[in-house]
Amino acid sequence: MSRWLASRTTSTLGTLLRPWFGGIGCIVSLHRIVPDEGRSPLPQNRALEIRPKALRSILEWVSRHRFDVIRLDEIRSRLAEPRGAKFVCFTFDDGYRDTLTEALPIFRDFGHPFAVNVVTGFLDRTASAWWYFLEDVLARLNKLAFLWGGEPFAWAWTTPEQRVIAFSQIAALIRAQDALSRDVLLQTIAEAAGIDLLARTRELTLSWEGLRQLAGHWHVTVGSHSIGHHSLAQLSDEDLARELRESKTQIEARLGKRVQHFAYPFGGRESAGPREIEAAMQADYTTAVTTRCANLFKDHAWKLHALPRLTIDGNYPPLSLLTKLEAGFVPARSNGWKRVVTV
Repeated sequence: MSRWLASRTTSTLGTLLRPWFGGIGCIVSLHRIVPDEGRSPLPQNRALEIRPKALRSILEWVSRHRFDVIRLDEIRSRLAEPRGAKFVCFTFDDGYRDTLTEALPIFRDFGHPFAVNVVTGFLDRTASAWWYFLEDVLARLNKLAFLWGGEPFAWAWTTPEQRVIAFSQIAALIRAQDALSRDVLLQTIAEAAGIDLLARTRELTLSWEGLRQLAGHWHVTVGSHSIGHHSLAQLSDEDLARELRESKTQIEARLGKRVQHFAYPFGGRESAGPREIEAAMQADYTTAVTTRCANLFKDHAWKLHALPRLTIDGNYPPLSLLTKLEAGFVPARSNGWKRVVTV
């Protein structure tokens, strides 16, 4: 009963506060479209995955409510001169193969556009989608030990709960490294586990040929998501500039199309702050998106390199989550009732 009352209260407040926090538009952040049999057993990775039927239900809801579904290229003008219905822009991060095989056919059925922000190291098969590599480590072994920085690190697990804890702790260690150290650490873990560091990258992410197929459809805008999917705040100024500039240049050279948009890896305050925003501006991107949770307002026209998004977490019913986020009350509460959220 208490859960039902809390849900009703949130819904009622969302309706009342929509005129103030609902905004003129929103950007939705997605990662993967995965059928039931392929979903991750770990909540950290399952958060990146929603089912095909969930995506259809979201697009049906958008159509029923007569949102304008727009391309990322239109964000700048719609913020500068608000007009028409509330707009929504859909984005997919990382560049998974199921964006082509699962997401594209569904968006094509509705006639709606979307953007995919790709990690060029995944396309080159030189960077690890390490969160799925780590999932394999936890599934195949029951312990892991290695030396790092002269110190011993060790974990053991037998239950799902222990796997979740081990994943969180190892992931935090990985994310805390600079560019070179992170890759050395990942190789150290791979050698200790006896598991191919790039197997999941090859299995799950697009190749350059797959990206060309995707980019050949008018529905799709391609943006950059860096070279190696590092936490950018951990990088030197030189490495940061390289991640932004070289990924952009490489995609443009391969596709023969201008790349105007960037998505910060991880994208929260701890990984995308003022320095990273300035770097995105200097790299000549028109827009850059974070994972700060909020709707868009006219004032974001002056904050185009710090645009918030509504992230769909696959551990929750996706449509229900989107409706709560889009109304604005839930993000506003988490942002200390700040209306225009940047970084």
